[in-house]
Amino acid sequence: MKPLTFVTCFMVILLMGCTGNRDDLLTYRLSRADYTETINIPGTVQAVTSTPVMAPRSATGGSFTVVRLARDGAIVKKGDTICVLESAELETAYRLQVTSLEKLAAELKSAEADNRFNIALLESQVATSEAQVKISSLDSLQMQFATETGKKLLELEMKKALIEKQKAEKKLEAARKIAETGIRQMKTRIIQEEARTSNYLNELNSLTLIAQRDGIVQRVEAPTVMVMSSTGSGSFGGPIKEGSVLMSFFGGSPVLQFPDLSRMQISASAAEADFKKIERGQKVFITVDAAGKLLTTGRVNRKSLAQSMAQRYSRSKVKSYEIIIDIDSCHSKIKPGLSADCEIILSEAADTLFIPSVAVFEKDSSRVVYVKRSKNYVPVNVETGTTGSSYTIITGGLEGDEIIALVEPPYNLISHKNIIKNKTKMPDLK
Repeated sequence: MKPLTFVTCFMVILLMGCTGNRDDLLTYRLSRADYTETINIPGTVQAVTSTPVMAPRSATGGSFTVVRLARDGAIVKKGDTICVLESAELETAYRLQVTSLEKLAAELKSAEADNRFNIALLESQVATSEAQVKISSLDSLQMQFATETGKKLLELEMKKALIEKQKAEKKLEAARKIAETGIRQMKTRIIQEEARTSNYLNELNSLTLIAQRDGIVQRVEAPTVMVMSSTGSGSFGGPIKEGSVLMSFFGGSPVLQFPDLSRMQISASAAEADFKKIERGQKVFITVDAAGKLLTTGRVNRKSLAQSMAQRYSRSKVKSYEIIIDIDSCHSKIKPGLSADCEIILSEAADTLFIPSVAVFEKDSSRVVYVKRSKNYVPVNVETGTTGSSYTIITGGLEGDEIIALVEPPYNLISHKNIIKNKTKMPDLK
């Protein structure tokens, strides 16, 4: 309104300079009409609720790199590949795990071969001991012909052979138990390593994300975080796209989302001056150009002092804040991500008097309007209601159909005999 006011004043001054005292002032005829004050702000359609598609959790930590990602707003079918991730840390861990498992399998085979060889030796010793016992038993037939000393020697030989046999048998039994225990432990460790290898393989397979249902997918934004390491520091986050890096040790994070198209809203961006005028519940007329200039309605749900999404990624120094607008009814053409023009109804009144705000002047703590009477202008004290950016509602002092000056008349055109007092009191805008 400021440029219009300046131009209007300039034209009036120019006309006055050219015509002297003639009544060439710009005027406005007052009449009753429906009053509406609006502001227009841009916004983006989004779903009220969405089902996130989460990146997998990784036991190795590290990071994921987005190799392929479904485009924003893509229509997908159940089973379609919608995201492919890579993890150098996970692939390295899997290769090392496979190598470790192969090494354990080789060690198991070697241990089994060694045990078979040792047990075969011990079994041979037991067989030798048994043979020695049998030989000693045959020698016992000579005891009836041997001397007392010979008999004692033969008895000692038999006892020795029997003891050697028992020792060999116990050694064989102990060796078998030790071998079985060692093999069982190695097999248990292999089973554990196989499970770990399988987990790594499952994690690698989970880096390919598959759509679990039909619908529209929408790209999301990762929270920005600072990461410190031995090689330096860096920040991660922002809109997720091909090449984006996701930190897996923060847990699973969404890479896409399935918006619920049955409930939609608009995230609009309002300048600081407009933000102060917007209140919850105000009616909104919404135009979505990309949906064939579709027209629908909504209401302001809430406003936030936090800067809007567009402001956070803009270098503009002009502050803007987020306004959330609920859409009354969702048309099939309305899709998340589409731009929308939002006309917010700040105030409205039916059959009321309102005049351009430039026609109201402050005089001695009163508000005055100059009403044309014949060739002169009479100052009239008025009471005002809501004042918008361009118009002011008159609640008292005027009846309608008056002609008023849009600029303050020159002194010689003003009637100074009296000031018309307020005659009518009209209800203020609710």
